[in-house]
Amino acid sequence: MLRAWFVPRRARWRRRVGLALVVALGACARTPPTTIQVQGTVRAVGSRVPIADAEVNIEWPAALGGGQSVLRTNAAGQFAVGRTRRRPPATCAGLALTVQARGFASAYLRHESDCGNNVITFDFRLLPQPR
Repeated sequence: MLRAWFVPRRARWRRRVGLALVVALGACARTPPTTIQVQGTVRAVGSRVPIADAEVNIEWPAALGGGQSVLRTNAAGQFAVGRTRRRPPATCAGLALTVQARGFASAYLRHESDCGNNVITFDFRLLPQPR
């Protein structure tokens, strides 16, 4: 009889961890997702001709989950990428973009303000490099 009342320490720890996970996952399920979209265009300086197939490297700040996204511009020189989070970011400060294309000097920009309406637009002008 005494054994039925006794719960081993390991079993108590598992119950506590399980309960904490259920509470945390329940809170995540109730929080609506927030999507931050980074978009823009890449054009040549002067002629303003769109630069197709330029590489856009985005370094996400910790508030947006960290990591990096690498994408290419389309024929119109446009790019767009989004990041969805279960909690709204406090800021988009620290978002960094590097753009490079064959025959052009690369460009770097670091965003140091808030996320605005969750859409951040960047327009890059790259300088042609003589061969």
